[in-house]
Amino acid sequence: RMWGSLAVVVLGLVVDNALGFCTFKRDKVCEGAVTIETKLLLQVCENGKLKFRKREKVKPGYPKAGKECLWYGEVVCDGATVRDLNRWWFQSKCADKRMRVVGRSWLEVVKDPRYNKNV
Repeated sequence: RMWGSLAVVVLGLVVDNALGFCTFKRDKVCEGAVTIETKLLLQVCENGKLKFRKREKVKPGYPKAGKECLWYGEVVCDGATVRDLNRWWFQSKCADKRMRVVGRSWLEVVKDPRYNKNV
């Protein structure tokens, strides 16, 4: 029974900023993360492959490789937020290889259609 519940939790996740991953130095790197920086070029994870791009072509504020989190086997970029659809009253955020719980404000919770004020 526990594994059935776990499968529901995994299927009920919405991950912001995590579309796929690449492998760099035997570690999983999240989609959009930069693995190598030079004066002119950045090596970026795009569609599961590491590609070199000119620095000007990559949006500022890109995630850097090495700070990703693993969430139920999925790679989550540093700074990305995971909204578990089964635990909707809080969110989890990846910060420097650790998932941290982030509570939602009371106003957000009571405005959510899943909120039951009779319980």
